[in-house]
Amino acid sequence: MKKKSIFFILGVFALDVLLSLPCDKNLACDGPSSVFFQYPRLWVLLLIPLSLFALILGDQKHRFWMKFTGVFFVISMLFVYIMPEYDPGIVSLDRELTNWFFVGLYSVVSIIYFMVQFMKNRKQSQV
Repeated sequence: MKKKSIFFILGVFALDVLLSLPCDKNLACDGPSSVFFQYPRLWVLLLIPLSLFALILGDQKHRFWMKFTGVFFVISMLFVYIMPEYDPGIVSLDRELTNWFFVGLYSVVSIIYFMVQFMKNRKQSQV
């Protein structure tokens, strides 16, 4: 299960790289695939090191983390795509800022979860 999730994330990363390659002598494509993968790209880059940290978790804890990741990702992408693409105000709440907020929140929550689980496993192994 753990290895499959790492290979899946690396496969999504490879697909993202392939879809973001320049096309037709332009620096970037303006097609629907480049717009669709623009915001999840940051998530894929974050999931690569976090999935390696998740190897310390047991199978049940790893499944919980993967479910949490899926739910958090879907909810955050809904918020990101609901937000306006650009906001001309002084304090602008646009898609990019919203995406960075959710990626930061997710990474902090995941790292805290990994640390708590590591401490629990360490405490149980000492007893």
